Amino acid sequence: MAFADAVLIAVPYRAYPELGQAYGGLLKGKIVLDAGNATKARDGDLAAEAESAGIGATSAKYLPGARLVRAFNAASYRLFAQNAHRSGPAMAIPIAGDDKQALDVAAALVRDAGFEPVVVGGLDAARQFQMGASNYGRDATAPEARKAFGLTQ
Repeated sequence: MAFADAVLIAVPYRAYPELGQAYGGLLKGKIVLDAGNATKARDGDLAAEAESAGIGATSAKYLPGARLVRAFNAASYRLFAQNAHRSGPAMAIPIAGDDKQALDVAAALVRDAGFEPVVVGGLDAARQFQMGASNYGRDATAPEARKAFGLTQ
């Protein structure tokens, strides 16, 4: 991680507290694409915390100092695997973060992966596409996603 400008974290959510303790210093100031989701069956109390506080705020708590962007977590990995670089309009990937430059980098990485980024808002907006939310698990184009999130651009 010391050499990376951006890091993708895709681990079981229950690992976030330990991940933050073990690697928090290395992640400080880095752009971190947070692809984790919290599920009650696997993550227990941490899932309840994410549901109550919002997944963006919970991730920020355990990864302090990281330039966090919630990305690649609005659906199952299977949906991403099926739709990367598909023909026709690209599948939309909602992203949320408080750091404009980090959002720009995340958007470029989403495009590189064969999708179209849709910036939903700050980290608090990640609640709108966290697991269990109405915008979770959608295979939508960018215009469809913008409409679903009530975005005007």
